Amino acid sequence: MSRSLLSLWLGLTLWGCQSERWNLPTTLGGTPSRTHNYASTAAEPPQLLFLQELHHTDTSGCIQPPLPLSSRLTLLTTANGSLLAVSATGIQWSFRFPDGVTAGAALAADTTSVYVLGTNGMLYSFSFSGQLRWQKPILDPLLTNDSPYIHLLPFTDGVLVGDASGRLLRLSSNASVLWEHHRRTQLDRYPVADAQGNIILGAKGQGDFADDTIVFLEPNGRQRWARALSQTRLSCPIIVGDRLIVAAGLRFSQPHEPIPFLHALSETGTILWSRTLPTSPRWLSLDDSNNVYVVISSPGVGEPISGILCHSPQGHQRWQIYLRATVVSPLLLFRTAGILFALQKNGALGAYMLSLQDGSLRGFFSLEEAPPLLFQPAVTPDGSLLLGWSSRLGLLRLGEHPWQWLF
Repeated sequence: MSRSLLSLWLGLTLWGCQSERWNLPTTLGGTPSRTHNYASTAAEPPQLLFLQELHHTDTSGCIQPPLPLSSRLTLLTTANGSLLAVSATGIQWSFRFPDGVTAGAALAADTTSVYVLGTNGMLYSFSFSGQLRWQKPILDPLLTNDSPYIHLLPFTDGVLVGDASGRLLRLSSNASVLWEHHRRTQLDRYPVADAQGNIILGAKGQGDFADDTIVFLEPNGRQRWARALSQTRLSCPIIVGDRLIVAAGLRFSQPHEPIPFLHALSETGTILWSRTLPTSPRWLSLDDSNNVYVVISSPGVGEPISGILCHSPQGHQRWQIYLRATVVSPLLLFRTAGILFALQKNGALGAYMLSLQDGSLRGFFSLEEAPPLLFQPAVTPDGSLLLGWSSRLGLLRLGEHPWQWLF
């Protein structure tokens, strides 16, 4: 076979193998379960650092986490009100919101559309090629509304929208309001959905030591159950796995110090097990086997210290590891290892790789050369990890084999 024919055959083979994972999404964008589980994308976290400075008339930094539409195309929203579609070669398309309007919540995508909730209370729907499909006034503008918006929750057809004051709306992809749900208490900004489309979210209790509540809504918006947690404040977003709901926070019992806790609940709201934690929980992650990973941190003065604890599906502690650093992200789970970002005492940023089997440190690499970042990572279908720059326009990518993006 001639060299040219061999090159053509190799290129077609690579394209055929990669096109399915690099085409526009066949799964939801925005991680509805919020488990930080990316085991389906790669065995281990990527380790090659690439800094991509982007050139556009709007040079402001990112204000919401990146939303990968595929391994080739990622959406960014800027502080000056732009929506940008970014590939390895630069900006593919852009949209400018009205003056003074920016994205008021994390973006989401279903199987046909991208959704952006503007700070003017307008929900925008775009095609994957950047065409504005529709816009609809949904909520009060943030300028006149003291309650921040909840982050968009995608479904196969449409999205959940709401604000922290207690209002939820489920919209279809053609802008029809399917149902509304109202509560009299403040809602957590990170609702989650299980594989059946049920919605789970936290609702704040009234007063300093009132009961926070876990609320379970069916796909049609009807409340199936609500579980009040006595004298408890949820301190991190709820996550949901295979017939398992995990929540963590602080339990108050005057005059004693607050007690950090971890709860695992069934899909009917029954508490399966509870564990006390050494200090306040910040993030939760959940793998395919329902092992729970908790990031904890001590806010005290002096040497920073953070911990990562792993509990089995039955609540037994499998391992723990402590880092002399301030962890600034959840533990992102791949099949055999996880990765998180942390700041050293001197302010230097680094990434830690941990074995999911025993918690041992698998590696560390410095990110000191990176510009200021928005510490809300996203992962593409091929396992690359993305962070938006916060002070100017750009994208940090941890990946493997940069040549593959060009095919």
